[in-house]
Amino acid sequence: MFTRSNHTALGAIAPLAAILSAAVAQPVSAQVSTVFDPVGDARYNAPAFQDIAVSRMTKTASGDFELLMDMAGPVPVAPILPPPAVKEIWWLWVFDLDPATSPRGYPVSPGLAQYPEFLVYVSWDGAEFAGTAIDRRPLLAGGEAIITPVPFCINGTTVEAFLDFTLIGEVPASFHWGSSTRDWAGPLGSDSTNGVDGAGFAAFP
Repeated sequence: MFTRSNHTALGAIAPLAAILSAAVAQPVSAQVSTVFDPVGDARYNAPAFQDIAVSRMTKTASGDFELLMDMAGPVPVAPILPPPAVKEIWWLWVFDLDPATSPRGYPVSPGLAQYPEFLVYVSWDGAEFAGTAIDRRPLLAGGEAIITPVPFCINGTTVEAFLDFTLIGEVPASFHWGSSTRDWAGPLGSDSTNGVDGAGFAAFP
């Protein structure tokens, strides 16, 4: 489901002046990491709203995170569930806070180890959109993942989610993060998930 890999940034993309100017306009105290992904590299002949052009993670002065993806095409008001998505589609950001750990379990099957300790996603299940944060750190001690709704916004080609400091707490001064779009062919808690497009694995900040 999740893989660590190096990313060659600055792929060929359409002009995205609004996003770049927004990054420049961030307060000095904010920390920003931006990744560019080539348009047209999504799998499964996916629609443009699953094809990532730019992904950005911003940590504000208060420790909150603002997460953004700009897609190759606008997100419809009621998207289709493109194959192999049967259950849900996700716009996902993952936090690899400790490279030495890989929690086992949710949102994948209980025995499967995956690296991110924390993830945030915006989902569409064929009926409604939702924003969700999953704190997987308790899985490392035999506990259960903490699942919390989070605010999100979809505006044309842009998908955003907002993670409050109270949900993630203090994080390392530097860590790695990644983003992707995903198709779920089965329920959460299973291994029935397929990566559609990924914007690589980058250092933060």
